[in-house]
Amino acid sequence: MKTMMSNLPNELVEEIISRVPVKSTRIVRFTCKTWNSFFQDPSFTIKHIGYASASSSREKDLVMISKNSKVELIRINLYGIDKSNDDFALSINRKGTLISRQNSLKVLCISKVFHCNGLLLCVLRNIDNRVVVWNPYDGKRRWIKRRECKLERFALGYDKSCGSHKILKFFNNYLQIYDLISDSDSWRVLDATFDRDIEIDYGKVDVSLKGNTYWYARVKSTREGFLICFDFTRERFGQRLPLPFDDDNIECNVSLSTVREEKLAMLMLPRDTLEMEIWVTSKIEPDEVSWSKFLRVDMRPLVYVLKFKNFFIEEEKKIVVAFGEDDLGTLNTAYIIGEKGYFKSVDLRKSVDIKVRPFLCSYVPSFAQIE
Repeated sequence: MKTMMSNLPNELVEEIISRVPVKSTRIVRFTCKTWNSFFQDPSFTIKHIGYASASSSREKDLVMISKNSKVELIRINLYGIDKSNDDFALSINRKGTLISRQNSLKVLCISKVFHCNGLLLCVLRNIDNRVVVWNPYDGKRRWIKRRECKLERFALGYDKSCGSHKILKFFNNYLQIYDLISDSDSWRVLDATFDRDIEIDYGKVDVSLKGNTYWYARVKSTREGFLICFDFTRERFGQRLPLPFDDDNIECNVSLSTVREEKLAMLMLPRDTLEMEIWVTSKIEPDEVSWSKFLRVDMRPLVYVLKFKNFFIEEEKKIVVAFGEDDLGTLNTAYIIGEKGYFKSVDLRKSVDIKVRPFLCSYVPSFAQIE
């Protein structure tokens, strides 16, 4: 006797539908009202994001800011040319550009972008005191007023207890939260504080993982390096998390990335030894972290590439795709780096005809509601 979906427990049906690829969800949503209702649940959205992130490590959707301050969506495919010798190549295609809802011909100029769970928080350049939250999957946007201050810092995350997305805004020791599903269209002041002896390098990309935001930071007085996390569920900063290496008083390039919305990855390239190391977390929480080494590469043959602000890894083949910054602050080249001296460079300008500012982050389509 065949078992129909309608006869299965609701929890099992939800689990099955959460594994449906994004490109097929439209058919699922129009099949019945019950199935469509899953997509309105923030907890389901988070679960679907997790499965979508894990589905393909060789195909990445990335958000980038171009040199003319446009926010672009691009897709990068990492694939093997010849399986016998593990050669790889990249193909890059532009997918879309953020435009104004009021004027579809007006491209918005963006100074900063923060990503979490398929949503983008965009801080606009040379415009009034607002930020915009954008869901590229459904095209919806939400404009939010803020007090204009060029020194304000932002982060985007979600509350794991209910799935509500929140925006963190902080300056010095003053922290505020904006809840996207709250009835109150206003910022709420937090009792939490931020240690003023901590210095965050805002030129580096912050990383959102499991609803929380992580930064690479240093102690101002000692220059000791560590990770710091803002927990959007408890609405406070966590304790200082140790790095997998000792970077005290060492000038080095440090960059963060995520692995399938499950792990944090860290790239470290010291200027003295040029021995690049990639580490991946075996456990990561706001107040606890443990690391395992993923890859170590001698970068002396590439001494001219000393800045990698963005990267992602392909775990199965132990491949790193890193984006190098030139002297003009432009990401023009992608480098495919692997074990046993494997190296290949790809000119991004030939692929997408764009000069990219030093910002790229992974993107996974989301059904998260922002209106």
